[in-house]
Amino acid sequence: MVRDDSRPEESGAVITRAFTAVRTFAPARLSMARRLAGMRPTDLAAAVASSSAAVSQYEQGQMIPDDTILARFAHALNVPIEFFAGGRPQLRLDTSTVHFRSMQAADTVHRQQVLAQVELLWEVATAIEQVIEFPDVDLGLPLGVPHGGPAEAARTIRKAWGTSAGPIAHVVRQLEVRGILVVALEAAANVTIGAFSSAAPGRPIIALPTMMSPLARRVAVAHELGHLLLHPDAAPGSPSHEAAADAFAAEFLMPAADISDRLPRRNDVGTLKDLSDCYGVPTAMLAHRGQLLGVYSETDLQTILADIVGLGWTINEPVNSTFVGEQPELLQSAAHMACEHGMPLRLLASKLNIELAALRQLVGHTDLRPRLRLIASR
Repeated sequence: MVRDDSRPEESGAVITRAFTAVRTFAPARLSMARRLAGMRPTDLAAAVASSSAAVSQYEQGQMIPDDTILARFAHALNVPIEFFAGGRPQLRLDTSTVHFRSMQAADTVHRQQVLAQVELLWEVATAIEQVIEFPDVDLGLPLGVPHGGPAEAARTIRKAWGTSAGPIAHVVRQLEVRGILVVALEAAANVTIGAFSSAAPGRPIIALPTMMSPLARRVAVAHELGHLLLHPDAAPGSPSHEAAADAFAAEFLMPAADISDRLPRRNDVGTLKDLSDCYGVPTAMLAHRGQLLGVYSETDLQTILADIVGLGWTINEPVNSTFVGEQPELLQSAAHMACEHGMPLRLLASKLNIELAALRQLVGHTDLRPRLRLIASR
């Protein structure tokens, strides 16, 4: 390995911490920090007055940054210097192992950023599991083992959950109590990313955009559950995989045996909306389901969809159902419990070598300290 010895003046304290981190420098940590920051190697090189070739060599372990360069990396990437140290579990998700709906819509940098966020959340969960026992992963069916077609798999999983008929209440909670880690990512809110999932080691993960209606979130979670059950080998953007996951979600949320006789036989959007609220799905999705089941003709479907557009429901459909929650809670609740059992957030952040504020944001904790407010005298 080649050591870079260029050393401009830096703060003594920072240099001391950086020198300590250099001894256990993990190249994969530099790559992870860069991806978390949404940077390309060229972006990071410009930020630290280096070259993209040098950054790549650091990330590949061909060259070790000295303490000064490491301090610059920490400043540019907004992480503690200690973040670059090895010696703790690290997950590396490859794009080919993740169920992305499309590989064309999002740019590579944005996709790598959300993957890095999931990797860090996996580390958070792994650290918390040292003191808190998470639910075992048990969906009632093994993941990635053929269970028939998508509709048959959906019926099988509903039966395993004891909900053969009727709406599925609280889909997110149902998955969390069965050991699936569901997380909300602000970066995934970009329409080019959307929801995605991965059968990560030890605990499958479903990632959702933070800004998502409860109805859309239920559909997205059901879709990703379909991927986890049906597709042991991810094929990002595969039309056949996406169609199968859609078919699974449709039967899982709207069983044909339940809704076929309940769908209004005329173009009655109001009645259709009542039924969609009952099952916790968007009205347009229920209309498409009705057309697929032969209840509506293509003309009927287009008329219904036109009415939905006229009502403004394509963007902001009102949520009148009881399914108004559907927010991930497993990781946040586990972090709260860890605080009560000897692992406060400050200690957890120290174990992970990340800033406390960053950890709070990751697990959805707000700062509960009372805020001092001063009022100027008149």
